Amino acid sequence: MPREKEGVMEELILKGQVRMQVGKGAAKKLRRQRLIPAVVYGGISGPTAVTINPLEMMKLLGSGAGENVLISLALDGESEQSRTVILKALQRDPVRGGPLHADFLEVSMQRKIKVQIPVRLVGEAVGVKLKGGLLEQHLREVSVECLPGAIPSHIQVDISHLDLGHAIHVRELTVGEDIRVLEDPARPVVTVLVQRVAAEGTAAVAEEKPTEPEVVGKKEAKEVKEGK
Repeated sequence: MPREKEGVMEELILKGQVRMQVGKGAAKKLRRQRLIPAVVYGGISGPTAVTINPLEMMKLLGSGAGENVLISLALDGESEQSRTVILKALQRDPVRGGPLHADFLEVSMQRKIKVQIPVRLVGEAVGVKLKGGLLEQHLREVSVECLPGAIPSHIQVDISHLDLGHAIHVRELTVGEDIRVLEDPARPVVTVLVQRVAAEGTAAVAEEKPTEPEVVGKKEAKEVKEGK
């Protein structure tokens, strides 16, 4: 499982092989051997077809880390010792959920890239805990630009001070100096809403309560009985 060092994912090693055979038949043959086909994009020589062990790959990715893990892809069959990549796409079996195909992007440690970073909420909002408010998270991940070595595993947001009607916006997120957030600064990340269910429910009952209908002829019948 990926290891974190001061909030940044460490680069991990994945072994693979350059493959010459492509197509559905070759892919099925690989899967019978408990391997999967993959493609590395972004390199100087163009896309490279490779073979990897899906179990080893999933161990590196871990749970919730996703494409932000830096992987040192060590390939047999080429002169380069390894390539630094991140996972960009993963095709899964629609029934069993296991990996079927992976796309990697080769990155340069000296060139900035754009990635999606998950937002992690910590604490319990005072407006929810003490005043019955409703917490709504508008953004579960944000787009940032930074060097591969500075990619954070997540962005932590402390919500303990949030009161009713208060919000934390993108401009209030705490990130490293070398990380640029690409979202609209005025966009809310998380809000504490005032619950109006009880008040609206009472009003609805009052509106639905029927008034006593007027009986046609009731007044006339009373006048006849009294001899008027």
